[in-house]
Amino acid sequence: MKITKQFDLVLKIGIAILTLLTVAMIYLYLQVDKVLESTRQEMTEMIVSRYKMEFENAALFVKEMAGTPLIENLETHKQLRREIQKALGYFKTAEVENLFVVTKDEQGKYRYLLDAEKDLDKQAMFMQRFEPISDTWEKTLKTKKYQIHKHLKNGVLWVTVTIPIFENGRVVAILGSDLSASIRSDVERRFIQIKSIMFVVALIIALLLIFGYLQIFYYFRGRSKSFIDPLTGAYNRMFLYEVLANANYSEYQIIMYDVDFFKKVNDTYGHEVGDEVLKMLTKRIRKLLREEDYLIRFGGEEFIVFLHTKRQKDAIEVAERLKKSIETSPFVIGKNILKITISVGINANVSAATNIDEAIETADEQLYFAKHAGRNRVCLNGSVVL
Repeated sequence: MKITKQFDLVLKIGIAILTLLTVAMIYLYLQVDKVLESTRQEMTEMIVSRYKMEFENAALFVKEMAGTPLIENLETHKQLRREIQKALGYFKTAEVENLFVVTKDEQGKYRYLLDAEKDLDKQAMFMQRFEPISDTWEKTLKTKKYQIHKHLKNGVLWVTVTIPIFENGRVVAILGSDLSASIRSDVERRFIQIKSIMFVVALIIALLLIFGYLQIFYYFRGRSKSFIDPLTGAYNRMFLYEVLANANYSEYQIIMYDVDFFKKVNDTYGHEVGDEVLKMLTKRIRKLLREEDYLIRFGGEEFIVFLHTKRQKDAIEVAERLKKSIETSPFVIGKNILKITISVGINANVSAATNIDEAIETADEQLYFAKHAGRNRVCLNGSVVL
C-alpha cells in the first residue's frame, strides 16, 4: 500500500539522519584532542599573561609600600620587610611556586630583598645571594621590560616571569616568580572537563534524537493505523478526508462499488459470514489494483477506488476487471458457497468537481444508476457501459 511505502520512506530517512548525526558526534568526540591541541599553547599563554598582570600589580604594591629609596627602606626597616613579605604571600597560588624581589649589587651579584615564602626555614634572608638560572634577569635590566622564560625542571615545564621595579626611571629591583607545572596541569584539567562536557552533551543530544525519532515513529505508526479499516484492511473515511482530500485528487478516476443484495447475505448466513465476504472481496479487488491506486471502504458494503489515471478508458477497463473477477469466482466460506456480484459507478471527470465530496457524489449517482439498471452493472455518465 502506498501509505505504507511512504511511512517506510520516512523511517528510512529518519534512520539515515540519526545514523549520520551519531557518526558525526562520535567523530567529533574522537577528534576533540586533535582539535583542542592547537589551542593548548594559547591557553597556557593566556594563563601566564594573567599572572603577569597580577605580578605587575604586586610590583607596584611593593614599590608603594616600601617607598623611596626602596632598598634603603627595606634594609633599615625589618618590620616593613616582614609586612611586605606577608602581603606578597596573598599573591601566591597553587601555580605560583616562588615569589620574590631581588636586586643587583655593585659587584654585579643578585641578592634577595623580599621572599614571600611562608616557611621561615626556606625563606631567603635579606641580601642573601641569588643565582639566576638564565639570562632573563639581565634582559629585564637591559630592556626595562617584563620577561617570560619557559624552561624544564626535572623534565617538567616551568615558567619564570620577571617584572622590573623602577625608581627615578631606573630599574632598582626585579620581582620574580616561578610558575610551576600545575599551569599545564590546569590546562589539561580544563580540557578534560571540556571533553567530558562534550561527551555528556553529545550523549544527551543522541538520546534526545532517539527519543524524538521514537516519538515520530510511534506517532506515524498510530496515525497510519487510524487510516485503516480494521475489518477489511482498506483505507477508511479518515484517510479519504485527511489525506486524499488534501492531495491532487483531480489526477484520479473514481470508481465506486457496493455488494449486491448484501443485506440478504447477512440475513441468510449471519454477519460473521458477511464480514468474511467483505474481507475476501477486498483482497481480490486489491490484487487487481496498482500500488499508486487507493481502495477505501466508504461505509458498510460500499467501497471507492481512486484510480491514478486521467483516461476514461482505463477506468472502464479496471471496473470491468473488478466486476468479472467477483461474479466469476464464488466465495467459499466454511461450508457455504456464495455467488457475489457488485454494482459499479464511475466518475471519469473528477477534475470538474469543485471538491472531493462532489466528485464522490457523482460516482455515487452512477452507482445508483447501475443498481436500478439491474445490478451487476457498470455505469458511466448515466449509461450502462458493461
